[in-house]
Amino acid sequence: MKPTLPSSVKDKCREFVSSFSHEDYSEFLEKLTHDGSWKECEEKILCVVNEIFSIMKDVWNNQALNFEVAGMLNEGTYQSTVIVPFILAVLKNLPFGLPSFISTSERESIASAGRKGDCQMGRWPDVMFTVKYLDVFFEIMYVECSRLVCTQQKKVDDDIKLLRECNNGMYYTRKTLNPDKDQFGIVGIQIAGDTLHLNVLIRDKVNVHRYYNIESAKIPVQESDEDVVTKFVETLLLLRNIIITNLSLLYHGSVCVSERQKENSSNVVTE
Repeated sequence: MKPTLPSSVKDKCREFVSSFSHEDYSEFLEKLTHDGSWKECEEKILCVVNEIFSIMKDVWNNQALNFEVAGMLNEGTYQSTVIVPFILAVLKNLPFGLPSFISTSERESIASAGRKGDCQMGRWPDVMFTVKYLDVFFEIMYVECSRLVCTQQKKVDDDIKLLRECNNGMYYTRKTLNPDKDQFGIVGIQIAGDTLHLNVLIRDKVNVHRYYNIESAKIPVQESDEDVVTKFVETLLLLRNIIITNLSLLYHGSVCVSERQKENSSNVVTE
C-alpha cells in the first residue's frame, strides 16, 4: 500500500510555488577585482558556512568514511559522497544571473576539444563549473580527484592534468572575450588524498600563463579539530570569492575582434 501524502506537505508545496520569485542580480553589474576583499557581506558568508557545516555533519556521520573502510573507497565514491557536496554547498546561490552548472560525471571539456581540433577527443575532467554567456559555454573551474588513499604518482599525474585543463580553459575563454589580464583566472582544484589544493591560472600582462597555488587544506573527512575545520572552511570561502570575482571580470570582458565582427554581421538591418 502507498501512504497518503500529508496535507501539510501539499500545503508546503503550494506555498513554495505561489511565493517563488527570481533573485535580483543587479549587484552583478559592478566590476570586481582581486583586491584582497570579501565580495559578500559577513551575513551572507555565514550563510555559506552553515551550508558547509550541514554537509560536514553528514560526512562525519557517514560510517563508510571511517578509517577501516576509507581505504577501500574508489574515486567516484569519494567524489560523489564528499567532494561534490562541498563544492555544491560553497557555490550555491552565487550573486549573478548567468546560467551555470556543475558537471560531475567526467563530461568532455569543450575547451580541450576545441583546442585539439574537431577530429580529436578532449580531456575529461572529474568535475567542471561552467557558465553560459554570449551563447558560449565558459569552463571556469576544473577539479581532479583521487581516492582518499592514493599514490604519490597519482598526485603528480593529476597535478599535470589539471594544469593542462586550466591552460585550455584560458585559451578557450580568450577566443571570445578579453577579461582583464593579471586578474581573471581559471580555477583548478586538486583533491590529493585528504588534501584540497586551490590553484588559479592567470594570463599576465605580457601574455604568459602563470599557475599559482592559493591555498591548501586538509579535508576533514572524519571528525577533526577546530584548526583543521577553520582552515578548510577558509579555503572553500576563498574559492567562492575567487569565482564571484572571475565571473564579474568575465561579464565585463571586451569581446574579441573576431566575435565582434560576427555580431556586427549578424545585426545588419535591411530596408
